[in-house]
Amino acid sequence: MKVIRSEEIKNYIADEDTLFITGITLGGYADEAVKEIEKSFFATGHPKNLTAYWTSSIGNRGELGLAHLAHEGLLKRGIGGHLLGCGNNMFHITGDNKAEIFCFPQSVTATMARYISAKKPGVITKIGLGTMMDPRYEGAAMNERARNTDPQVELLNIHDEEWLLYKLPKVDVTLIRGSVADTKGNISIYREGYKLNQLSAASAAKACGGIVIVQVENIVEAGSIAPKDVAVPGIMVDYVFISKPENHWQTAQTYYNPSFSGELRVPLESVKTESLSARKVIARRAAMLMHKGDVCNLGVGIPEAVSSVAAEEGGLDLITLTTEAGNIGGMPANKHDFGCCWNPEATIEMADNFDYYDGGCLDFGCLGILQIGPDGNVNASRLNGGGIGVGGFMDVASGSKTIAFTTIFVGRVDVEFSGGKLKILKEGNIKKFINDIEQVSFNGKLALADNKNVYYVTERAVFKLISEGLELIEIAPGVDLQKDILDQMDFRPIMKDVKLMPAEIFNENWGGLVEIMSADKKD
Repeated sequence: MKVIRSEEIKNYIADEDTLFITGITLGGYADEAVKEIEKSFFATGHPKNLTAYWTSSIGNRGELGLAHLAHEGLLKRGIGGHLLGCGNNMFHITGDNKAEIFCFPQSVTATMARYISAKKPGVITKIGLGTMMDPRYEGAAMNERARNTDPQVELLNIHDEEWLLYKLPKVDVTLIRGSVADTKGNISIYREGYKLNQLSAASAAKACGGIVIVQVENIVEAGSIAPKDVAVPGIMVDYVFISKPENHWQTAQTYYNPSFSGELRVPLESVKTESLSARKVIARRAAMLMHKGDVCNLGVGIPEAVSSVAAEEGGLDLITLTTEAGNIGGMPANKHDFGCCWNPEATIEMADNFDYYDGGCLDFGCLGILQIGPDGNVNASRLNGGGIGVGGFMDVASGSKTIAFTTIFVGRVDVEFSGGKLKILKEGNIKKFINDIEQVSFNGKLALADNKNVYYVTERAVFKLISEGLELIEIAPGVDLQKDILDQMDFRPIMKDVKLMPAEIFNENWGGLVEIMSADKKD
């Protein structure tokens, strides 16, 4: 292992190299390394035409994270678990066809390094069948330039069953992050809020004859790290550099929180709760689908509020909330702390966690969406032609027995709540229930064939997926069925026995969740 300065990283990355980068938000991400690559490119034009693989959403949806890599000429091809979270540059380079951009399910990007390490032919999985991942749809391509290059996903038939094979790269450089390195190159991640497969990422580079560069906060004497606390052994590490503090945030929102890394526990009463809003009403109604003993996952956006609702209602101890990044128990954090947990019970490797999800072990998954079609198909990955990506969306949907998709019924609506009723002050102008969705991120027909219970929860209506299509099962007190529901949809839902949503969830204070969660399961 050699200690270098971050300014030297440009010397170890050549034009046309393939990089493998770990991270989620800014956690586990070699931020300073990527900034140095960007700086060198703008100063000299090199390195150029890089291919990058990344595991998750790396950034703050703004100017941080992989936004520093997403420049025309610097990035030739990008394949990651999420795009929009990687910043404005990544969103625009995709939409403007300035690079070949693909999006794989996060279970694939999280596990692919270990398959590269073992020199397997690819990641073979059913995740993505019947969606934009499927070669019969878009083959994971997020723009025209990607669709016109080498296919990255193949359809296989194994034992008369359909599978997808996601292709694997030859890795030239792996960029990972740790908390400290010792003088032999052994890496500890004790201050991280996640375990992001740093070991398999390093192993992948070594299996390909590549190099491993690690960003750390400090270097300590050999023997300072307990053997079981070594996340990556020094034999897999080529170069280590000490980052500047401003380039070593624990998440994209928090510099360092010892509760996220499991070093301290905090009273959850100190965590800010949601104020009454359409988002909170949706979260409350979605939370009613959870039951005592359930193992659950909550996605980004509105689903993040479900953990706050469960905590406020005293229901956290009845269930186990998990995050796709591998945190289990406690209270999932939200916004740009996504993936971390307040007071986690366990933090496991992201890849191992996705094995658990993909094995169908989740009882309940709550996910945010953009558009819903008449057949129950959902778009969560493309907006107005721009690339958003899926993250762990497909894995949670595939691995959950009950799914609650959440969205505001019509985008940009203005509402108020009074007396247990919803009043629409000004209707929105972005329809969500439409005939032709932009991209298929979830296949309703396949979900029903897998015996899943699928719900679509909004602030004014709740639907359930049945064989004939979407059934409207509830509407909010105070709304007009025709004007506020049916006239705002491009298709007519099935209506058999439409009930009112519980009036109590539209009040400032509720107090009914624990009783509902403790009742016997009906599904």
